[in-house]
Amino acid sequence: MVKFINTNIFSDYFSKKLKALKVRNFFILYVSDYFWIGARGYKLYKYHIESNRWTYFARLNEGKIMSLFAKFFLTRRLFRAEIRNLYVFNDNTILCISKKGIYKYNPNTHIFEKSFNVPRGTRPLSLCQSRNGSIFFGEYFSNYEKLPVHIYKSEDNGENWDIAYTFEQGMINHIHGIFYDKFTDYLWVVTGDREDECIIGYTDDEFSTFNIVFRGGQEFRTCRLLFYEKHIVYATDSQYIKNQIKCFDRKTLEMTFLQEIQGSCIYSVQSDAFSLLSTTVEPSKVNKDMKSYMWKSSDGIHWDCFCGFEKDMFSFKLFQFGSIRFPEYHVSKNHSKIVFSGRALKKADGNSFVIDSEKL
Repeated sequence: MVKFINTNIFSDYFSKKLKALKVRNFFILYVSDYFWIGARGYKLYKYHIESNRWTYFARLNEGKIMSLFAKFFLTRRLFRAEIRNLYVFNDNTILCISKKGIYKYNPNTHIFEKSFNVPRGTRPLSLCQSRNGSIFFGEYFSNYEKLPVHIYKSEDNGENWDIAYTFEQGMINHIHGIFYDKFTDYLWVVTGDREDECIIGYTDDEFSTFNIVFRGGQEFRTCRLLFYEKHIVYATDSQYIKNQIKCFDRKTLEMTFLQEIQGSCIYSVQSDAFSLLSTTVEPSKVNKDMKSYMWKSSDGIHWDCFCGFEKDMFSFKLFQFGSIRFPEYHVSKNHSKIVFSGRALKKADGNSFVIDSEKL
């Protein structure tokens, strides 16, 4: 029997610059033209766009204590008890990232079971699928000793994972992400964090080889790449410099400054309709702004900042930096809905928002 939940979770949200639909107590993790998937704690729900209904979808198979922590905003933030990312891959494979693990959806039981236990750190920052269907992620952990860092690969839709490539000892601190470039079928990798550890590079053979394009300091430190036909865009993620949006030409590799932003950029997303990025409230000597801001672009070159939320009153160290986060998008070019959620932000923590980009 399909379980429906209260459809009145939507409400209007108004501020001086923002008119949005507020989705209360939901982190929207995945958006398509036909349905969305959102999380409340370790339970997931599907929103059916045509019928305007939410139904129960699945739950994460996690222990009782962590499941309890995930229900309340302060314990969720303190213990990082939340589902961070969700991906719908080829063959209807659905995977999500949560604390210390990668979980795979079982359509027979409607349960996400852990398929990989993260040995170092709490979680990878993202997953990526190649054109051939292999799924990849890179290790993300506090690696001050600069130990070897692995990239893992699954060739059976997330059931089993093996090491596909290793950055040698002394090369990098950790991996910020791996991303599929639809224009070339390359897999691009970005790493951090300190001088000479920040790499932007790619593989065209699923990590039999790896090609470093840029390597250096904070000017190449980023968490995500945005792909366009003639150029690749990224925003820097640094507490040491004033952060910027930049792009480089695919053919010449010429780097171009596009826009200074208010803080470090950890979260960004790209669809066929638009690209979005946000700044994180991560105070430092150069990044002093206490709001998380959202930026939008249709071409990757011209960017507009259209909203911001203030950091809440709780400790940065214990209860996380303030940030605007985005779901994974799988939508058509005509899709106009901007969907995002807030963490550690006033009026936004634990909630999601929907904006019609055509009305901005």
